[in-house]
Formats: sequence, structure tokens, C-alpha cells
Amino acid sequence: MKRWEEFILEFYEMISSEERLVYQPIIEALVELDYTPIRKRTKGFILSFNNLAHNRVIARLGVREGTGKAFFGLRFSSCIKYSDKFASVIRDRILSSNNRLAKCGDCGYCKGDKFVYTYTFPNGESKDACGAFVLDIPEVTISDVSEIRKLIAEQHEYFMKYALYVPK
Repeated sequence: MKRWEEFILEFYEMISSEERLVYQPIIEALVELDYTPIRKRTKGFILSFNNLAHNRVIARLGVREGTGKAFFGLRFSSCIKYSDKFASVIRDRILSSNNRLAKCGDCGYCKGDKFVYTYTFPNGESKDACGAFVLDIPEVTISDVSEIRKLIAEQHEYFMKYALYVPK
């Protein structure tokens, strides 16, 4: 058994059977696309899913210290269509104090087309946030899984088109 497979089993042991019904198909989708979890050395148990072909993290999940409850974060900045739940995650990021406004081209992180999280407020004003970050998705349920799998596939396609690692 590979070390990353042990990480996944360890995660499953930490969560309830109901949470496992939610997270197992998400993890399977990530692994099918060659994303492997790396355990983060931090408080709690956090796995970051990275693909070595482009060296980008697409998702984070785990159990934060003291909570005993699973959490999930996803990077979906190249995606255009998503539900209100994901739009509100972007809105909250833009309104938060730790938001980094999109300054595309300045940091050199984006490859190919620039990708940002965009939210249009009810007054018609549109704001962007840097797309280089995984955003926490609150209270992920089984009904969110198919949309999450779609967003993972779409973001992965973007990475494979624009962010592949090419050695010098």
C-alpha cells in the first residue's frame, strides 16, 4: 500500500460513515485524475491533493483540530458555471479581510488564460479574487458531490492545458 493510500484510510477512520458517503466519491474523482494527497504538517489532519504533472493543488480536506468534523476546500477558479452555493463562497472570500484581489499578470502564477474567482453583486458591481487559492466549501453534502466532481474535472482540464510543468 502506498503512503498516500494510508492517508486516505486514516482520514476515513476519523470521520463518520455519513461523511464517508460524501467524501469517498470526491476522493475517488481526484485519484482518477492522478491527484495524490500530501499530508500537511499542521494542527489537525489535512490532506492537499496535488498532481505532479502541473504541481497545482486542486483540493484540500481533512479534520481540523478540536472539531472532529470533516471539511473540504476546492479550487474552481477556471470554472464558469456553478450553483449559488459556490457563488456565495466566492462572495464571502471577496468580502473577507484575507481576500487577495486579482492582479493578474503581476504575480506570474497564472499560465495561459488568466483565471480568477468572480462575483457579481446584486447592484451589478463585479469583483474578482485571486484564483490561486483553494476555497473552503461549507457543509458539503451528498447532493453537492456531482457538482464538485464536475468542477474538479473542469479545473483539471484547465491545469492540463495551461499549467503543465515543463523542465528547462
